[in-house]
Amino acid sequence: MLNGYKIIALCLSAIQDASSISFITELNDKLSKHGYRIFIYHMSTDMAWSDDMKDSETLVFDLIDYFVVDTVIIMDEKIKSRTVTEHIISNAKAAGVPVIVVDGQCDGCASVRFDYRTGFEAIVRHVMEEHKPRKLHFMAGSRGNLFSEERLEIFAMILKEYGIAFDRESMVSYGDFWARPTIKAAQRIIDSGDMPQAIICANDIMAINVVALLKKNGYRVPEDVIVTGFDGIEETHLTEPRITTSFCDFEELAGTVADLIQKGVWEGDYYALPRLMVSESCGCKYNSRIDILESFSQLNSRFYRYQDDNHVLMQIAEDMQGCRRIEEVPAMMGHRVMNHMCCFLNQWCTDDSVDPMMTHQDGFDDEMYILYNAEAAKPFVPMKFARRDIIPNLDALLERTHPLVFMEIDFMNVTFGYVCFCYKSCDNTDYTKIPQIVSAVDMGIGGLLNKRYQHYLTSQIEHIYIHDSLTGLYNRLGFNSEFEKMTKRVRKKKGIVTVVLADLDGLKGINDNYGHAAGDNAIHTVAQALKNSCPEEALCVRFGGDEMFAIMEGNYDIGLIRKRMQNWLEDYNGRAGNPYTVSASLGILITNETEELEFEDLLKRADELMYQEKHRKRKQF
Repeated sequence: MLNGYKIIALCLSAIQDASSISFITELNDKLSKHGYRIFIYHMSTDMAWSDDMKDSETLVFDLIDYFVVDTVIIMDEKIKSRTVTEHIISNAKAAGVPVIVVDGQCDGCASVRFDYRTGFEAIVRHVMEEHKPRKLHFMAGSRGNLFSEERLEIFAMILKEYGIAFDRESMVSYGDFWARPTIKAAQRIIDSGDMPQAIICANDIMAINVVALLKKNGYRVPEDVIVTGFDGIEETHLTEPRITTSFCDFEELAGTVADLIQKGVWEGDYYALPRLMVSESCGCKYNSRIDILESFSQLNSRFYRYQDDNHVLMQIAEDMQGCRRIEEVPAMMGHRVMNHMCCFLNQWCTDDSVDPMMTHQDGFDDEMYILYNAEAAKPFVPMKFARRDIIPNLDALLERTHPLVFMEIDFMNVTFGYVCFCYKSCDNTDYTKIPQIVSAVDMGIGGLLNKRYQHYLTSQIEHIYIHDSLTGLYNRLGFNSEFEKMTKRVRKKKGIVTVVLADLDGLKGINDNYGHAAGDNAIHTVAQALKNSCPEEALCVRFGGDEMFAIMEGNYDIGLIRKRMQNWLEDYNGRAGNPYTVSASLGILITNETEELEFEDLLKRADELMYQEKHRKRKQF
């Protein structure tokens, strides 16, 4: 429970499907009036091809806070992964949260699903009883798939009842539930010259493609060949002829789930029977309750809105990638298509030095970074946010009654955050936009993170190229370029320059007595002392083994620089506790001979002054 509301965690994929929208809308209508609120945890794509919990999209289910969730609903057939389903169930059971599995079955959970067997059997029996074909073919789904094999079994059983011998080799093709393999399989039937009187398809997608290919090859449906499908998808009402199928009413399914939740029933199997929808592809009169003109109009409108929104989202993604800093991104996201969204990033996304393709970050930080909040005041300023708080302004959002939709965001299978959609109304078109929007965010932010890291690498390479690796000062290459720029400035304004040459004392003795690592440390120390004793704008270079050089525009206090250098080294020697003392001799000069400002000349003059100091030191000892 959260703020007095009972929380339902709904786990699914393909929220944009009409069946998902029907289920969500009906479930929310049934439960919201009784003090329930729905949090939807959504994957853009199902796991039919992967079934791998390491897939970044599955991390969205790790956002579920089982301490506030009262019931978990898993739409198993939408997710299409027993591994993912069992992972969610295991976490829920560990927290003592009951689970309802929709369109699937798992031990210890209530199961609400369609009676697909009876629904498919009704189609085959209708064809046999009403149209009496004697030569039939079955377009199956995928080999070994539970639904495909069950429907094949029903097909064979009914043929046997009607005295038709079943031959798997000649009477079964595999369309894998999808268009391309179906077309290939159907073409082989046509090429064989042994055309059946009826082709029974395991789903509607295959039936639609079989009808299209038959018509292309000069066959009439249903006069020459009867074709049937199964599932009752929207597209079946737009084909010519319309497809005979079986309609799975997800509103009815949602109503059953809502009743179980309100009654507190957490075990047992509950069924909804698909409705037979006979139509023209089997030779019957169209009897659907769906207004075909209205359905077509809705699809047409959604298509054009999709095209417009897709163009906008591609531009937004491109604009995001064009940003130099992550803080610039919110300004790119303030478009109407994103006006219901909140975007959260992991903390590492704000670090330029992290490779987004190589990070091993799993899941989400306890403290996230809010990149964008559509409901916040404009302009939005990114800030830190505790993930346990779920989303800003949660109290007001819960009062709206409409579901919150959570999705993981990633780039190249690396998770970098998540988004939450919080709608003010349950508009169907809003749900259909979600995968597009998230895809744009994936590409935009992911591309920006990758590009930013490439810029970081480039800057690091450039830094290495012009800097001494031991001291961090400029090397001769880097110094020459910067010195040339300085020379032009100084000559133009006829200014003055101050030059400091530092030479490490006793390097050979340190190397001989304590090793070259100690000698390198001494060189590094003098370099740091020089850099910290000179003004920030000083141009510092290591041009020899133990010789460092600094030049700066202006007339600086020579005595002050010398004193800073001495104090810095004394402080270091006191702290370091080395068996050797680090010291340096300095040659410092000020010159206004800008017309003759040449590096080698300056170096020679400073070198003479430095050796005078070394000579004085030797005489003292």
